[in-house]
Amino acid sequence: MKISLPDYLTLAIDTEKGDFKGSKLNGFEAALAHLGLPIRDDFANGILLQAAADTFQTYPGTRAMFPPVIDAILQWKYRQDNIESIAPIIAQSRGISGNEMITTVVDDKDADYQQTGVIAEGARIPIRSIRTTEKGVKFYKFGGGFEFTYEFERRASLDIVTPYAARMQREVEIGEVAIATGLIINGDGVNAAAPVVNATDLAAAMPADGQPVPKAGRLDWNIFLAWLVNRAKAGVPVDTVLGNYDMYLEWLRMFAKPTADAGMSQGDILRKAGVDVAIRNPRFDFNVDFALSSTAPAAKLTGFIKNETLEELVENGSDIEESTRAIENQKVKFVKTENKGYRLVFGDTRSVLNLNQA
Repeated sequence: MKISLPDYLTLAIDTEKGDFKGSKLNGFEAALAHLGLPIRDDFANGILLQAAADTFQTYPGTRAMFPPVIDAILQWKYRQDNIESIAPIIAQSRGISGNEMITTVVDDKDADYQQTGVIAEGARIPIRSIRTTEKGVKFYKFGGGFEFTYEFERRASLDIVTPYAARMQREVEIGEVAIATGLIINGDGVNAAAPVVNATDLAAAMPADGQPVPKAGRLDWNIFLAWLVNRAKAGVPVDTVLGNYDMYLEWLRMFAKPTADAGMSQGDILRKAGVDVAIRNPRFDFNVDFALSSTAPAAKLTGFIKNETLEELVENGSDIEESTRAIENQKVKFVKTENKGYRLVFGDTRSVLNLNQA
């Protein structure tokens, strides 16, 4: 199994002995301190980030540490999540050593038991059979790199590189979200595409005296709540909604408190009609999160159960960070890549609300 340089140093260096005993540093952090490779300015202790650039120039062997040092600087300097991130979409992320096959779940028939979780004395316990298929999980290589000259490396402070590394990391996140979005909506070849529910069908099923009129691309709270309730009744309640920027704007608009012509807020109108509303949010009290995906289809929301839908698989040893120096043109290249794949766990947790039907 191939591991990254920071992980190797963490495992190989015993910080309970020697100069760093009692420092509470791990092996990688102790190596950075010993080589004079700070990841941030610490003026109180007389540490400047420029010292890292000087170390790379003075000791050529330390250049192997350049990629992980850039990563450490980036993590310290920009401690915030990207707007479009894979974390709100996946149930978990785990490493694998080889190929991964897509699995399917086969339920017992409903007639074999009354309700999952409630078993009568002596009754048969409901069993879900988990089986592998012949279709493997498709893996993708995510990453990027940048190139600069010897003069730039020698004259510029190291933290100048961090905004470029931040842009590269953000683009990687967008690529991961795009792959995950396509898999959730279209299926993986074993699990079918997510079923589509039209807003017009939901509106038609409501009582005639309060039937909403769907508008193309607009999110109506009556229709939205009916969709959530139907999913909950089917035993697969939605806890995460996936949509593009336009749908995110509709999400924000729907849960705002607009003022009516008579000077009353929407909450006042509902209270006057006898509806008990919460002060925090007059129309929505479900625990549902919005996950942003710029590649999600227009005028559609995809609802799913986060903990039961999508799993991220990371190929062990695929996290590669390398830098090379080309003598003939005096340039330095830095690249970082990682192989990842995504697998649907349950196929029945997804549903698409189509707002294009007006």
